[in-house]
Amino acid sequence: MHQPLSRIAHTLIRRTLPWLPVLAGLAGPLGAQTDYATPYTFSVLAGDPGVAGSSDGTGTAAQFDQPYGLAIDSSGNLYVADRKNQTIRKVTSGGVVTTIAGTPLSVGSTNGTGSAALFNEPSGVAVDSSGNLYVADTSNDVIRKVTSAGVVTTLVGTAGSPGSTDGTGSSALLNEPYSIAIDSSGNLYVADLGNQVIRKVTSGGVSSTFVGTAGTSGFANGTGSAAQFRDPTSIVIDSSGNLYVADSGNNAIRKITSGGVVTTLAGSGVAGSADGTGAGASFHSPRGIAIDSNGNLYVADSQNSTIRKVTAAGVVTTLAGTPGSFSSASGTGAAALFDTPVGIAVDGSGHVYVSNQLAYSIFAGTQATAIAPSFTLQPTSQTVSTASTVVFSVAANGLPAPTYQWLFNGAAISGATDPTLVISGATSANVGTYTCKLTNASGTLTSSPATLAVSSTQDVGRLVNLSCRTTAGSSSSTLIAGFAVGPGGVTGSETVLIRASGPALDEFAVQGTLPDPTLTLFSGTTALGTDYGWAGNAQVASAAASVGAFAWTNANSLDSALLESLSVGAYTAQVSGKSGDSGVALAEVYDTTPEASVTPTSPRLTNLSARSNVGTDANLLIAGFVIGGSTSKTVLIRASGPALVPFSVSGTLADPELQIVSGTTVIGTNAGWGGSAEIAKVAASVGAFAWTSPTSADSALLITLPPGAYTAQVSGVTGDTGIALVEVYDVP
Repeated sequence: MHQPLSRIAHTLIRRTLPWLPVLAGLAGPLGAQTDYATPYTFSVLAGDPGVAGSSDGTGTAAQFDQPYGLAIDSSGNLYVADRKNQTIRKVTSGGVVTTIAGTPLSVGSTNGTGSAALFNEPSGVAVDSSGNLYVADTSNDVIRKVTSAGVVTTLVGTAGSPGSTDGTGSSALLNEPYSIAIDSSGNLYVADLGNQVIRKVTSGGVSSTFVGTAGTSGFANGTGSAAQFRDPTSIVIDSSGNLYVADSGNNAIRKITSGGVVTTLAGSGVAGSADGTGAGASFHSPRGIAIDSNGNLYVADSQNSTIRKVTAAGVVTTLAGTPGSFSSASGTGAAALFDTPVGIAVDGSGHVYVSNQLAYSIFAGTQATAIAPSFTLQPTSQTVSTASTVVFSVAANGLPAPTYQWLFNGAAISGATDPTLVISGATSANVGTYTCKLTNASGTLTSSPATLAVSSTQDVGRLVNLSCRTTAGSSSSTLIAGFAVGPGGVTGSETVLIRASGPALDEFAVQGTLPDPTLTLFSGTTALGTDYGWAGNAQVASAAASVGAFAWTNANSLDSALLESLSVGAYTAQVSGKSGDSGVALAEVYDTTPEASVTPTSPRLTNLSARSNVGTDANLLIAGFVIGGSTSKTVLIRASGPALVPFSVSGTLADPELQIVSGTTVIGTNAGWGGSAEIAKVAASVGAFAWTSPTSADSALLITLPPGAYTAQVSGVTGDTGIALVEVYDVP
């Protein structure tokens, strides 16, 4: 059986068609790989989370209303552009909040001292070595200066007159300036968001365009006006005069040399939450950026609600927050929650401060030094058939990273020191209770118990269905689903129902369906059968009802089906448009063997495969599969991207992330197989084509699943796109 399984993969990977799967009713966009290797602990410094207001006070007695940009002085005082309160606030290291300029809720552009001065949605603030503040007064389209005595003047721009004119003082025009950085000579650099440029303003108020072209947005590196930005919201400067910009609309962090050369330090340009290096990392609308004395950047990744760190080499990690969790909670790493973090600052001791915009508060964070081990995934109990493979898995957090030790009935299992425990050929001797013990310097923790039962039932767990929905056409646009009947050494045949739905999808409000799907079944290059228009075939309808397939209600529709008795081997079901047209189609393959007729040696589906172009959001690669029978089944599921390159497949997905979903619950995920010896061993045993690079970004999961319906979903870790192959293998 091994060779036929390899042939399935080879048949599919040699195709060059970019498929676009759009399976309705399944889980939404997938999360991405996040690395909390150096987590931070955050807590409330000032403000009452969830309560908007303008009160001065200490800690939670103080109130803010959408605090935005932050700056910190040499004494550790924090300055806040309190955007909706129209004020500039000061927060001491002890959390004492005072208002130093502006009047709460009073909009204007008046210069003056303290509360006599008025602002209009100030977003950015910077402080110089003399204690003077500079404010990006965003909706006034001006830059203001605030002395240590609270005297406010307008340095550059004309309030209420947005524009892109270079010049001096009020003759220069800005358009929604959002952030300011100050160099050692007192020059200001302004993220002029409305103009999509970075401006330079001398201490004398002379404004010029430093990089970018006013009114032109894009994502281009280059020098001076050749560079392009999309909604630059925050800017900082290092000791060498390099600028760094949170290019919010491009989901990237950009670097600008003192000579005006712009490059992308980190971010793929596509929204995501993946940690990684350079373009291998992704952000989602980063709004705030700060820099420490070692040149590390700290980013308020607003629409991920996370805090990220970027080294000078572009290595991105997540310090705190959970991507997509918009809330407010003190905690460490993923347990710390933010609601749209937009401003960020770091002091000389490495403390990080964050403005939690929609939680109306300021959080302070320090790097965690030790975290007790904890489980994020507990092992689950399993019942398998005699001589089957069974897998127990856990996932855990802790700092330093914990070690693992599996126990059987309370006794340590020699050599079982990985997050996954694989038991091959389970017998009654393996029946019992399994636990996993975590250990690090902060303590020890044992998982909840998982039991293993071994059943002698004839109704063994097995793969009984594959489905894949995508755009299908003709020629190179043919939809192809691969499957195999096995296992090796078994004799006899299996009756398989194969359907190609086009018009039948209309009743599910699917748009653009293929009106005339033609279905052809191949063994190698030999066509075994073809159908165009099922014509209400009674045998097809009966088989569909017996396996639980959704009913085709129109006997005259041009949906197509084949009911075939197949011997052990590899097959492909191909769906194309009869008239050369294209549209959305669904391919399904069903094992029709009645449960009462199944024995452990019955021929059955042993491998399911699908290849497609992986997009984003609804256009992920999604293959549905069903495990039938009464016992759990161990399967190997692989997502190949880089592994397809040796087969001359162009445009492969560079970083496939694999998730297994049951209903809307993610029950397993992997992004980078890490050269797992167990994965490689099982892949070889089931005849999967070899992955030759242990460091490739291809992903795989070895998992034991109870009977039920599942989807294997493949996405790009960085939100990128490309061709990937998903495979599901029966592991004996």
